[in-house]
Amino acid sequence: MSYLDVPYDPIGKPVESFISFNKANFKTVTWNAPENVKYRGRIIYVHGFAEHSSLYTEIFDKLSQLGYDIFFFDQRGAGETSRGSDVGNTDEKHTFQDLDFMIEHNLKLRRKDDEKFYLMGHSMGGGIVLNYAVKGKYKRYIKTIIASAPLIELHPDTKPSRLLWFFSPAIRVLAPNFVIDSQLRYDFITSNTKWKNYLMSHDKKLIGRAKQFYDMFTRGEALTKQSYVKSFDKDIPVLIVHGTDDRINDLRGSKKFINLLDSSVDKKLEPIEGGKHSLFIEREEIFNNVFSKVTEFLASH
Repeated sequence: MSYLDVPYDPIGKPVESFISFNKANFKTVTWNAPENVKYRGRIIYVHGFAEHSSLYTEIFDKLSQLGYDIFFFDQRGAGETSRGSDVGNTDEKHTFQDLDFMIEHNLKLRRKDDEKFYLMGHSMGGGIVLNYAVKGKYKRYIKTIIASAPLIELHPDTKPSRLLWFFSPAIRVLAPNFVIDSQLRYDFITSNTKWKNYLMSHDKKLIGRAKQFYDMFTRGEALTKQSYVKSFDKDIPVLIVHGTDDRINDLRGSKKFINLLDSSVDKKLEPIEGGKHSLFIEREEIFNNVFSKVTEFLASH
C-alpha cells in the first residue's frame, strides 16, 4: 500500500520489511522515534479486519515523533501478507501463534533487556489484544494494553441475521473457507471525508472467510463472560477508547467488558463523543481528542 496518497503528510518515514513464519510472509512496518527525541517505549500494534498499515499513517507518525517506536504487521489473511486466494485465510490458532511470533521478534529488538511492550489494537485487533491479556503466551512482556473500538459485541446495525448467526458454527466446520463479503458501510467507519474517499478507492471489497468471521465473533463473545474475563492479567493496565457513534462494534460491549474486569485492574473506558468506528482516521477534532486520551495513558503507564 502506498503512503503517497493518504490524506496526511507524515514527518517521519516508516521502515518496511517482510518476515517469514509458518508458511506466511508477513509485511511489517516500523515507525522509529527520531534520534533527537527521548525514547518512551515500543508499541506492538494489531490491526482490524481487512486493514493495512497506511490507515495508521497519522497516528503512527505522531506517536513516533513523541518518542515511541511502533511495530505493525499485516496479519495473516490481510494486506500485503496475504493476497488473492489467501485473503481472509486465518483462524484463532494462527492469529495467536502469529502474535506470539511477533512478540518474540520484538524481544530481540528491545533497547533494554527488561523492557516491556505496549500492546495496541483496533476493532478485530482490539479484541485480540484484550484476549491476549487472558491467554497470551508472552503476556508477561506486556506493559499496557490499549484497545480502540474492540470487537466484543457487534452493533445491531451491523450484526448478521439471526439465521446466519445460528448456523455459523456449522458453516465454520463444513465450509471454513467460504468467502463472505462483510458489507461494512464506509459511512460507519469514519466521518472524515478524505479518509472515507481513500477507503472507497483502495479497499473496495472488505471480504473474509467463514472461519475468520466465526472465530473473531466468538473471541469477542468470550470477553462478555465473567468466567473467562476473571483470568485477565491483573498487572496489565487497560484503556479502551470507543466512539459514541460507532455502528460497527457496540460501545455497550466495551462497557460490559470493563465492568467485568476485577476492581484491582487499572482500567479505563473513554467514550469518544461523536466518534465513529475508526477513531484514528476520524475528523481532526475527534482524532485530537482520542490521541490526547491515548498519549496521556501511555505517558502515565
